[in-house]
Amino acid sequence: MTSNFAVIKRYLRTIINLKTDQEAEQITHDEIKSGAIFKGTNLWIMAFAIFISCIGLNINSKAAVIGAMIISPLMGPIFGIGFSLGTSNGDLLKLSVKNVIRIVLVSILCSTLYYFLSPYHIATDELLSFSKPTIFDIFLAFIGGMAGMIAISRHDGNRVLVGIAVATACIPPLCTAGYGIATLQWEYVLGGLYTYFINALFICLGCYLITRYLKFSRFSDENIKHINSYFGILAFIAIIPALYLAYNLWIVNVYNDRVKYFVANEIEKFHHVIHTSIDAETKTVIIDIVVDEYDANLTQSIASKLKQHHLQDSKIKIFQTLKAINNRTEIQALQKQVNELKAELNQLK
Repeated sequence: MTSNFAVIKRYLRTIINLKTDQEAEQITHDEIKSGAIFKGTNLWIMAFAIFISCIGLNINSKAAVIGAMIISPLMGPIFGIGFSLGTSNGDLLKLSVKNVIRIVLVSILCSTLYYFLSPYHIATDELLSFSKPTIFDIFLAFIGGMAGMIAISRHDGNRVLVGIAVATACIPPLCTAGYGIATLQWEYVLGGLYTYFINALFICLGCYLITRYLKFSRFSDENIKHINSYFGILAFIAIIPALYLAYNLWIVNVYNDRVKYFVANEIEKFHHVIHTSIDAETKTVIIDIVVDEYDANLTQSIASKLKQHHLQDSKIKIFQTLKAINNRTEIQALQKQVNELKAELNQLK
């Protein structure tokens, strides 16, 4: 029994072992160091990616935004920070931090310039979606960071990095921040920068953990423990606003589901609903329905049922549209006029 367990354990270890196809450590280090450098070609490609992303956010084009994230060299310095912390490489850490700051400044400058000069800079849904991150964005960034570090330490891992760049979406938040500066709406500036910050931070954290798990050699006997400690504290502090925003999102979703259930069971069974508008922030529900004849007591009658669905704090407005009845005579009269006009046209010919 013991020997069988040992065989199974050895078999599982060979399957999940990450070091079996790992490339040489020096190659991984050189790749990360080269990706962390942000100047020349990388700078120009980054600027173009920002402009493409701004246009995509401007017109609600997911394809353009995804394309911008794929071509951008944004991830290199971020992985450089995580790898340098995991290997106690102070020189690489300084290089990576310097280039991350440079990326942020260039990106915000380009996006601000675009939205300042563009005559069409409306706050679209795509644009605003990157100003309120939640705990789920943190999960995406953290898991993406781990997957990215595994890919970097293998041969031909670029296809994985492309997917991570799309999944973690680091470029659009910087465009949102630029939009906020161009339009002087500081909530978008703070929201965009915070979204980018937590994405970059937790990508670094995922990269750091995989670097330590793979037991990369340290570049210095002096362990940068104080920086790692600050890094952990920063990650903990960054989670708090995201948890709060995730809670608010949950509250909004629960409220919307309750309203939809209420409309489906208390209104749609008796009336044809044309449109429903839900404002979870003010707890206001506006419903357009079609009726045979106007009922002055309809709104009050429907509002009396709100308490049964735990919506007693909501305000409901019902707009009634009268159904067209007995319009056959009008149609016949119009048809007669058309026939008379056709007859006059034939006579003129």
